[in-house]
Amino acid sequence: MKKKLALVLVFVIVLALSACGGGGTTPANNTGNQNASAESAGNAPDDGAGGNISGNLLVWFSDNDNLNQAIGEAFTAKYPNVAIEFGTWDLEASEKMALAGPAGTGADVFRIAHNAVINSFQDGTSEPFPADLKAKYQDVMVDAVLSAGIIENTLYGAPIMMENIAFIYNKDLVDTPPETFEEIFEFAKTYNNPSANQYAMRWQVTSSYFNHLFLTAFGYQIFGPNGDDYRQFGIDSPNVAQALEFFQSLRDVFPVNAHDANDVDAAEGAFARGEVPFCITGWWQFPTFKEAGVNFGVTKFPTINGVQPRCYSGSHVLAVSSYSQNKDAAFAFVDFCVSEEGATIMYNLSSSLPALKDPSGIPGLSDDEHMMGVIEQAPYADPVPSIPEINFTWDTLKNLYTYVWDGSMTIEDAQTKTMEDYEIQLNAIGKSMNDPANE
Repeated sequence: MKKKLALVLVFVIVLALSACGGGGTTPANNTGNQNASAESAGNAPDDGAGGNISGNLLVWFSDNDNLNQAIGEAFTAKYPNVAIEFGTWDLEASEKMALAGPAGTGADVFRIAHNAVINSFQDGTSEPFPADLKAKYQDVMVDAVLSAGIIENTLYGAPIMMENIAFIYNKDLVDTPPETFEEIFEFAKTYNNPSANQYAMRWQVTSSYFNHLFLTAFGYQIFGPNGDDYRQFGIDSPNVAQALEFFQSLRDVFPVNAHDANDVDAAEGAFARGEVPFCITGWWQFPTFKEAGVNFGVTKFPTINGVQPRCYSGSHVLAVSSYSQNKDAAFAFVDFCVSEEGATIMYNLSSSLPALKDPSGIPGLSDDEHMMGVIEQAPYADPVPSIPEINFTWDTLKNLYTYVWDGSMTIEDAQTKTMEDYEIQLNAIGKSMNDPANE
């Protein structure tokens, strides 16, 4: 998914040895009795002064020193007997924990993308959350975002932020945002000027992350209704053919070949320069647009044939190491970060969008018209599937969109080839779309 926060990993070996206690600790086995263990695990962290919780924590949280310092100070003010050290990291943290955890050099709490939760679960590096924490978060967090951290009905990662794309428009070029894509087609007829490289709308044309919304408008559900069945790729279905016909028609709005139209930096750069009325992107670009002085608005996507498109969403979660010797303190840290106090700090210092059902408790957020525009689309956003087979779709679908956009294949032939390419990748790991459903 393709836009993520830029993060850098630094191992703090000496502190990690004291925080995680060396490599002799055996993690909980992530099979069998894991769920029962989670149900009977301890209670939610102390809501009082925190004096009953103590220990040393190594946390892989952010490369933003100001954010680390602010979170650390606020947490230790509530839990004065917990000593916390931050090591920076990147989104490969789950893979690094697979080695660092058993070696005793890993973090007690580590931050990963939601679709990496399954990897940490399978590697045995993530500790199941206590049942009462899961219940607590189900009451206050966006359901679709929280569900991405749940495996076999057990929570393994608590979301600290969510992200989804939205429809961005230049208020100086259009009075009001279009409510339908049909309006965009009409607008492009008079606005487009290819000789001046002037187009009504720009986005990363062959990215399946950005284009997913066009498929959903025609009823497509990747990997089935729950997004968890690799057998149900379904890209050869008649409704996808209709979606691809619509996608191909968008060349009337942006008549540029796929190679040149796929440059996301060029697309967002053109919007930042005030050259493009409409853009598809996410909140991570807002600082760039603001710095450029663009007078922009944000809202949900226009409808397609009367249907509200659903886009992909993602999130970052905090997981607790199964190798940690200070799990009570680790869960207390996670619980603080997902609270309104922690979410406020992260919103103020990193502009991240909290995964809370009710964001009204975050000072300033309800007055942030840009973030509220992203939230307007959030009910129409589905988590990128967490199953490993999602990794087989990015390049495969990029090729599909390229064939269709450039017209180098018929839509039917492009669908067939895409299914074949996906099947080849499944076969390489001993799977097939024809596998029995109960495998």
